[in-house]
Amino acid sequence: MKQILLKNVILFMAVCGLFSCQEYEIGEVPTTKAATETYEGTLYAYLADKDAHPQVTFDSLLFLIDSLPGLKDSLERHVPMTVFAIPDPCFEKALYALNRYRSSYELGDELSLKDFLIEPFTVWDTIINQITTEEFDTIVVARNYDYRRLLDSLVCSYCFDGEYTMQNISEVGGAVEPVALTFGHQMRMESGRISASGAEELGSRYMRLVETSGSKVTTQWVNAEVETFNLATSNAWVHILSKEHEFGFNNFEQLFYNYGNEKKKVEE
Repeated sequence: MKQILLKNVILFMAVCGLFSCQEYEIGEVPTTKAATETYEGTLYAYLADKDAHPQVTFDSLLFLIDSLPGLKDSLERHVPMTVFAIPDPCFEKALYALNRYRSSYELGDELSLKDFLIEPFTVWDTIINQITTEEFDTIVVARNYDYRRLLDSLVCSYCFDGEYTMQNISEVGGAVEPVALTFGHQMRMESGRISASGAEELGSRYMRLVETSGSKVTTQWVNAEVETFNLATSNAWVHILSKEHEFGFNNFEQLFYNYGNEKKKVEE
C-alpha cells in the first residue's frame, strides 16, 4: 500500500505566527509635548542619519529594511506607527549566540543576516512504515523552509500600527497588548516609574517591549528595555532599545540553528 501525504513543515514558531508588514496612506504624526525629541524626516531617514544618534547605529536594521521584500515601502507609507528601533549590538548578540551553538554541535560555518535572505525552498522526505512483514506504508513529506520570511517576522514584531508613547501607555494603567505588524501576533508594552524611597512619582521612568509568547506566567516573558523613548519623526514614534537586548527575544538561535542541514537531516 502506498500513500502520498504532503505535509508542510513550517519553521515559524507559534509565538511568531506569519508576520507581514502592511501598507497605509502617507500622513504625519502630530508633534506634541509627549515627544522628548523631534526629527524633521521619516523613520527611515532618522535611522540612516548617524548624526541624529551618534551614540548608536542601526546598520543591521537598515540592511534588513532594504533587503526584505516590501518592508521599506511599508515603513515609509504606514502612518501613524510606533517602532522600537534595534541597535546593532542587539543583532550581534543574537548572531554570536547562534554561531556559538552551531560551532558546538558542528552544524556548519558562521552565519550572517545575509544568509537568511535566500529564496524559500522545499526538501522532500520519504518515510517508510512497515505494517506487516509483507506490507509497507510509504509517506512522502514536503518540508518547506522560508528563512527570509522568518527574519521578516522577527523585524515586524518591533513595529506597530498607531501611536504608543510612554505617556499614553501610562495613562491606561501602564500596560497595553497591541498586535504587531503581523497576522495576529500579540506583544506587550509597559511603562511607568520605578518607586524611589517608597514614592513612585520620584522614581525613574521605564518603558519596555515584552514578548509574552502567549503565556500569563510572567517568569516566561522576555523584556526588551527602552533606552531612549518618545522620539517623533514625520511618520512614526521611535523608542530606541537598550544595546543589551538580543534581537528576536531569545528565539533567534532556535529558529535558525539548523540552517544548511535541512537535506542532511532528512537523508540520515
